[in-house]
Amino acid sequence: MHLSLRLSRTAAAALLAACAVGSHAQSGAGDYPSRTVRVIVPAASGSLTDPVARVLVDELARNTGGTWVVDNRPGAGGIIGADAVAKAPADGYTLLFTANNFIITPSLYAKVPFRIPDDFTSIGLVGRADNLLVASAATGIRNLGELVARAKASPKPLEYTSPLLGSAAHLTVELFKRSAGIALEHIPYKDSGQGTGDTLAGRIPVNIMGLSTALPHIRAGKLVPLAWTGARRPPELPETPTFVEAGYKDVHMGLWFGFVGPARLPASLVSHLNGRINAALAAPAVIERLGNLRIAPLPGDSQAMARLIAAELPVYAKLAADTGIRLD
Repeated sequence: MHLSLRLSRTAAAALLAACAVGSHAQSGAGDYPSRTVRVIVPAASGSLTDPVARVLVDELARNTGGTWVVDNRPGAGGIIGADAVAKAPADGYTLLFTANNFIITPSLYAKVPFRIPDDFTSIGLVGRADNLLVASAATGIRNLGELVARAKASPKPLEYTSPLLGSAAHLTVELFKRSAGIALEHIPYKDSGQGTGDTLAGRIPVNIMGLSTALPHIRAGKLVPLAWTGARRPPELPETPTFVEAGYKDVHMGLWFGFVGPARLPASLVSHLNGRINAALAAPAVIERLGNLRIAPLPGDSQAMARLIAAELPVYAKLAADTGIRLD
């Protein structure tokens, strides 16, 4: 389920530069933004989505000369924040910055107050990343095999947490436990930072999170890396296998980030916003900050995001049906 959008540094730089130049040719957006643009992030501040959103929002404020603010709306696997955008006026002043849980959670809840893609307008992708399964050092678990053995020997399911209900991270562990034939119980937190804290303290044995979140705690000896969702091992953790290398060929769900707006956003405004986003992705400060978060930029037009959503929606629907995961 990885995107086939991996670019060499040279090709990526060329594409970013071309997109940035193209942004200056956009027209029809008038004096946008003439007032504050509210970017709803359907996750808490402790999630990876939040700092990625803030990197882009900071640069969009700079390159448009307008006021852009992040509005965190966590809850119900991202549905609360997404619904607020679906119901907002189609004027470009309320946008959604989301990860791909946006298209995952509708398959996990019986009642969702919006339809994808009908109630939204794709604006543009921002980046992609992968997740790392870790154990609290307090558990004594040192690798994936030991986790499986511990889970099989335990009289009750081992607990784990993830940044967000219904996220790619959450589903990764559900796929893993199904493939390994073990019992693990997901413990949700409204704020993923609390889940990280409880893992560090040993109260939650297992967690799955972004590499940028995990690395400082791994280096401090508080967390132990077990497996990586990426196609190749992260260079920072060359001894940590991918799930596929460890024998779990179906456990390779990455995540992506992007902007969407309410349905029926004017095409000229979508084009303008997409150009501004691509210009932001070309900014050296943004490239550096995303790199620090281990996010690979994904510039492109709005149709690339629309095609990706159309391709992945049925995949996640089938996964939800096959695993029987329900969140309501």
